[in-house]
Amino acid sequence: MPIKTIVVGTDLGESGHRAMRLAIATARATSATLWLVHASEMGLEHQWSDLPVGARSAAQALRERLKGRFENSLQELERERKACEDLGLSCQTSCEEGRPWETILRTAVSVNADLIAVGDPVGAIGLPERLLGSTAERVVRQAPCSVLVSCGRLRADYSGARIAVGVDFSSHGLEAVRWARDVASAIDGEVSLLHVVPHPITESRMPTEWPRVLEGLASTARPRLEQLVVSEGLKPSTTVQVLDGSIGKTICNAAASINADLVFVGCRGQGRLRGMMLGSASQYCLRYSPVPVLAVRP
Repeated sequence: MPIKTIVVGTDLGESGHRAMRLAIATARATSATLWLVHASEMGLEHQWSDLPVGARSAAQALRERLKGRFENSLQELERERKACEDLGLSCQTSCEEGRPWETILRTAVSVNADLIAVGDPVGAIGLPERLLGSTAERVVRQAPCSVLVSCGRLRADYSGARIAVGVDFSSHGLEAVRWARDVASAIDGEVSLLHVVPHPITESRMPTEWPRVLEGLASTARPRLEQLVVSEGLKPSTTVQVLDGSIGKTICNAAASINADLVFVGCRGQGRLRGMMLGSASQYCLRYSPVPVLAVRP
């Protein structure tokens, strides 16, 4: 999968630095151009023309503080840009007033990005974030391209990394397999294909005939996974597993058990409410994966 342009959403804090680490590793492997995007606080552009006369001095003081923070952000972005160029990477910056996810998505569309890198969503624990989703989750749901999220443990160097891929045989899942193939080729990595058969009922009330049903489903899915290894041009060393359980949880647990360094999952971009009601594997992985997650768009 050719990657020419990577948009990096950064808050200029720890989360942004994690996103930068992943983006830099990807750019070095693909020679892609980086676009560093930071959203400044809202209010800098607002004129507040309808304020009472007595409040205008306070509004002006607030505007000056926001202006100072905006200028500091520009300086920090410039330092990040120079650091990237010192590594031999092509890098551009953008700092706009607005909501982070909207700014990231707008930039991704304008520069025709092939990939977006964002920070870890786990820090979003407030009620608004629980109801509406963190910046990372909102970007994943609405992105025009695949999104790399800096969950969990990061490696300093991804050469030889193992990629765990959740495969459900949909177009989204197949695209995740292709991304894994191409990324593994670029970093001399290994791929493990994981297919999860979801339980028809809770584990505490498992039907007695379920093991036989699972055996039949596994005997059908395993040859399909092995065929994917051949048809999609993956290495003969690619491993396949058929598991059962909650899809997102099982993928995360399997990634930990095989010591994977990256998790790739297909993403349909379903809405937040639908994800809460029906359960979204990609949404679960964003929250609980032990390693970074690539949410793949077809």
